[in-house]
Amino acid sequence: MIPSAVALVVAALVFILASIATGPTKTPGFVLTSETGFTITSTISSSPTSQTAAVLYPGAQRYLWYTAHNPMKVPIKVTSMRIAAVTAPAGCPADSNLNYGSTTFSGSLVVPALGTKAVPVPISLVDTDTNQDSCENTVFNFTYAGTAAYSETYETTTAVTSSSDSSGVTYTATVTASATADQDPVPSSPTGTVTFTDGTNTFCTVSLTANATAASTATCEPVARDDTITAVYGNADGDFDGSSGTGS
Repeated sequence: MIPSAVALVVAALVFILASIATGPTKTPGFVLTSETGFTITSTISSSPTSQTAAVLYPGAQRYLWYTAHNPMKVPIKVTSMRIAAVTAPAGCPADSNLNYGSTTFSGSLVVPALGTKAVPVPISLVDTDTNQDSCENTVFNFTYAGTAAYSETYETTTAVTSSSDSSGVTYTATVTASATADQDPVPSSPTGTVTFTDGTNTFCTVSLTANATAASTATCEPVARDDTITAVYGNADGDFDGSSGTGS
């Protein structure tokens, strides 16, 4: 390597993917892409544990820190990020000495609502033993691609009613889901189970049955209870928040 020609510098990485969009219609478990639901930026670091700013230098190990930006009001789980294309500056080889073969991230990176989260991957320049002065202090443009998923939850309320006949008392819990101002309409009736208790004693656990838009019921067959009854709703798939209600 010619000493005066070793510094191939990437002063900045320009993010040229589409700007943040509002995203597709929000439904539970929807898969996002980096063009529609979140954006990706990056920095070059000399460390795999902290974002210590560095330039790319032939033969020196560097790390590309992806940062996923989540504009949504629910957490997202980023499952992949990668460099989709590299545009070299004028006068430089396309990317013949840029080793980004290990820069694909695959895993589970949870990004908080309206927040960011970063993860490092290795990247380096190959020492080609040739004069690289034409590329010194220039900028490579990276285009990124990625996927993520999220599950939006809806609030619920639980109401307890009772009816009696000669065989005993029947308790019915009605679980109703609602959407906040920034959410899309509730996609379906709540699913899950309702647990009926009288104080510390559980006497019935019943799966919900859909009976109307955004509402479901669970009925506990005739029982004899004198205390106040509490019905606790739990959702297993993460689409609806839990709630509880009381009755007698």
